[in-house]
Amino acid sequence: MMLFQRFQRHAIAAIISLILIAANSLCCNAKVINAEASSSYTAKVRAGLAQSAEWLSQYIVGTHNARSPRKVKLALVGLGRTGSTSFSAALKQLGYAPIHDDEAQEVSDIYASMMDEAMNMDEVNVALGERGFDAPMVSTREYVRWAATAPDVKVILTVRDKSKWARSWLGILPAAFLPTQRPFCWIKTIKELAAFNTEIMLDIPTNGHPELYDDIPTLEAGFEAWTNFVKETVPPEKLLEFDVRQGWVPLCKFLGDSVPEGKFPHINDRVVVDVIVKVFIAVTWVWPLIVALPILAAYFLVRRCLLRGTGKDKIN
Repeated sequence: MMLFQRFQRHAIAAIISLILIAANSLCCNAKVINAEASSSYTAKVRAGLAQSAEWLSQYIVGTHNARSPRKVKLALVGLGRTGSTSFSAALKQLGYAPIHDDEAQEVSDIYASMMDEAMNMDEVNVALGERGFDAPMVSTREYVRWAATAPDVKVILTVRDKSKWARSWLGILPAAFLPTQRPFCWIKTIKELAAFNTEIMLDIPTNGHPELYDDIPTLEAGFEAWTNFVKETVPPEKLLEFDVRQGWVPLCKFLGDSVPEGKFPHINDRVVVDVIVKVFIAVTWVWPLIVALPILAAYFLVRRCLLRGTGKDKIN
């Protein structure tokens, strides 16, 4: 029975992976994260579909990009929906290697060890550096406490208006529960990210009241509590409180980098994220159909062949 269940799970993963990889190649030839704010609605929907396929195939296959080892220099402790996608793009432009949504699946095993305390924070950051990252985006209390005293590590807290943040946060909340739903609960990478996902999407934003995860006043208070916690924990000289609308100057001044030419990245990913969330939810609805269709197709093919063979025998 266990062998059959294991086979079933691998079959499901293989089928979904093939479908999503095919869909991704049809939607877009490159790995698309988001569309620029000036892009059309259609372009953003296409980007969302392509990114959904890319992420799901990565989660299932467990791909890792080859990167040269680095040492962690930045601790990015802002919550999601604070311009983190634009911020991540800006850091990449400056030569850093942040861990944002796209990269999380590459370090899922390290995050799992961090959450169950199989590795201490020094070991976690050494491991992240060995994977080629120098700017993890980790908004947990333990990580902030580590970053506050870690030598040569600067801390950046991305912020925005708490009311606008809370309304925006509601749009991605369904993703907080996906790791507990089929077929995602069977996928190794997602299982490894489950505890981390719960911490940063339910516990921290509600300030320890996850049962009020969709209550606007609770979210606003949670956002304010997190901001205050970071500011109280990290020495002022190590901390930058940053609104992406401020652009390059305060960021580059804090990092000691030259201001690059061109505008600061402005990626409005609301439509893209909305599409991704809907696709992931749809997978939880249709996965039995995805499994059943090939089985039914094989059944009718075999049945047809048998009937043809029987007809030939009767004629002979």
